Amino acid sequence: MRRRLAAFLIVCLAVPAVALAADTDPKKQITPADRAKARSVLLKATDFTAGWKRAPGAPDSDATCPGFNPDQSDLTLTGEADVTFRHTNGVTSIASFAEVFTSKADALASWTRGNKPAVARCLGHLFSQGVKEPGMQVEIVSAGRMAFPKLAPRTAAFKVVARLTLTENGETQTVPFTLQFLVFGQGRGDTAILAISPGAGLGTADLRGFGQLLATRLAAAKL
Repeated sequence: MRRRLAAFLIVCLAVPAVALAADTDPKKQITPADRAKARSVLLKATDFTAGWKRAPGAPDSDATCPGFNPDQSDLTLTGEADVTFRHTNGVTSIASFAEVFTSKADALASWTRGNKPAVARCLGHLFSQGVKEPGMQVEIVSAGRMAFPKLAPRTAAFKVVARLTLTENGETQTVPFTLQFLVFGQGRGDTAILAISPGAGLGTADLRGFGQLLATRLAAAKL
């Protein structure tokens, strides 16, 4: 999960990354069938209204989070896919990803090890690191779980509220940002959405709509 969070933030914030696999990442034995199933779960261009465009894919990253690096090296992935869409406002991004494990036991083990409150703190840390530029400061206002309907057998939701302060030519501007991270799991598969937007974040109806799409497609994949 940490690896994918880092990758999505790299895409959404357009910062450079090093594509390296960490020693704690799952092993990969990707099969065409499970790769196709992972792709079938993702958000599609037709799920969005006008004003959204597909962004470059997410690379792997060796970014780490203090105090949160669950060891999944004994688990095996057989399918993975991701896609990111960015609004034409140039700021709001929504990424989705899906992973398929070799067995339901592996998927459950990954969920148990990764579904921790530290996910939100990790997300805030990666956001802070990703936007480090001269004259730019990030304050994490809050980070934790958020209430969300159980749309899949395994459901978790996290929210980070941040404050981005930019100083340029003697002028200072503060912009609030919200990161919303939804994770769903069923059988051998997991899928997630990461939304990054200024202000209060995606509205409840939009967030639930996107979540329902992923949960429904995950069930249809019959993993």
